[in-house]
Formats: sequence, structure tokens, C-alpha cells
Amino acid sequence: MTATISAETATTVFTAAARATHWTRTNLGLRTEVSHGGYGWTVELPAGDEPHRARIAFRDSWGNVEHLDVPATWGQTLPIVEAAMAATRVH
Repeated sequence: MTATISAETATTVFTAAARATHWTRTNLGLRTEVSHGGYGWTVELPAGDEPHRARIAFRDSWGNVEHLDVPATWGQTLPIVEAAMAATRVH
């Protein structure tokens, strides 16, 4: 069973990801975690040659992890990409 979330929650999570300053580079792309509504939310920017939208991949709380696949709009993705690039830039 895949969990569903409201559009308002998704927007709030994507907005928080656009403000994130800590990103982890994985073989699947860049990943950050943000908190909202008692959950930890994992937002990913998939790696690859083709452009992909950001997505909410997981939410977790008290040891329970729910797999999600909630895509951001392109308008939500662009500020998330900017935040990820700023956080991972080598100075």
C-alpha cells in the first residue's frame, strides 16, 4: 500500500526542501530531509542525463518508513535544484 499525501502537504515539503542547506549525494542523485507535521520527509533530485523533477521519496516517523513517489512541479523543482547546487558547491 502506498501512502497518499495532500497537495498542501506536498507543497509545504517542497518549499522546505527549497530552503534546505544540507544535501547528500548518492548514486541515485541528491537527497535532503526536512521535517513537517511530525514526519521526516526525504526529497530527492534524481541523477541522470535527462532532466527529472524533484520528488518526495519517503516519509518516516517513530521507526516507520512509508515509500512515496510524489513528483514536484517544474516550478517547485527549480528552486530545489538551486538550493541543492548552492549547498553542494565547492568553495
